[in-house]
Amino acid sequence: MKKSFLRIAIYISITIIMLYGYLIAKGFSDWGKLLSFDPLLIPVLSVSLFLSIYVHIFLHEGGHFLFGKLSGYRLVSFQVRRYKYSQADHSLHHMQAASPVLAGQCLMAPPKGDYAELPYRGYLLGGVLANALTGATLYGTAFSMELKLGSLMVLFSLVPVLMALANLLPKAQNDGALLREASRSLHARKLLFQQLEMAQLIEEKVPFADLPDAYFENVKDAQYQKTFLVDYFYMVAYVRALGELDFEEADNLLQTFSANRPVKESVYWPIYVMESLFCDALFGRIVTAEEKHSQILAHPLLKRYWYANNRIRAAYAFFCRVDIEEAKKLLGQGPATARDSSPETDASIEIRLYRWLSSYFEH
Repeated sequence: MKKSFLRIAIYISITIIMLYGYLIAKGFSDWGKLLSFDPLLIPVLSVSLFLSIYVHIFLHEGGHFLFGKLSGYRLVSFQVRRYKYSQADHSLHHMQAASPVLAGQCLMAPPKGDYAELPYRGYLLGGVLANALTGATLYGTAFSMELKLGSLMVLFSLVPVLMALANLLPKAQNDGALLREASRSLHARKLLFQQLEMAQLIEEKVPFADLPDAYFENVKDAQYQKTFLVDYFYMVAYVRALGELDFEEADNLLQTFSANRPVKESVYWPIYVMESLFCDALFGRIVTAEEKHSQILAHPLLKRYWYANNRIRAAYAFFCRVDIEEAKKLLGQGPATARDSSPETDASIEIRLYRWLSSYFEH
């Protein structure tokens, strides 16, 4: 909570400094002159500032791409909200379902070589640098304009500047957090590079069962449990076990994950809650499943994940509520994210799980 207040205080301070600094530099003294504008411009300005966010998300990811290429990285995919370009098949498609917390992503594969020698700072900081340079350019341009127009330019420069700060100041798994974590140890950097390599294989539609076993040794090694970068490997290992219908292994992985890692601090916490409810339902832990169901319905983000996954809802309806008609109805609707495969919801595995659940009603 203290960190959140500190971040907000930093954002407000930067905003005030930029605005006040501009006005002082322009010799401003008449507030009435500055505030004398058509009130109808307020909604236009608000919409324009909002839409500019998407421009700067694109520039942010473009910064990752540029500095990644300069560091020898290879493009895997480029995504801004629901629009995603995949290098594997050179296609651009609109995703029917996207992560509620993912604004954009430029996924790149690292160059080949010794993990200890591979570059990573340029790729991780590329987005921050792109936003910072854009913000500085817009802010600098404002000084060559007349006061009222220049003030608008300052407002638009705040968007990329604050975006740069939001990604630079470590939080969850943003650019700053990844850079700080990778800088701490070779073990963390190894996980970062292996995560990028594995994400490339998944993007290229390599079956989860065919992913190299060496990647999954990390979840069994105590020295890797100290970094949040191992969380991704738990999730992929879990999906891999689901694909093989090895529910005991899948359940064991989630329990090991919650025992070794601060799950509530992980970006994968919503997925953990959902999938652990699925396992609770399968293994007859009814009380625990119902507690998690109540938790999900009371949490806006978890609720969005809940209504986007008919497989988990059907399992809960059938194994916990013994509501056969509801389970059949949900299974009949099919996977909500059939096309949008990801490390958390692989399309072919989802379909296989649907068929497995549907087999209960075939006789």
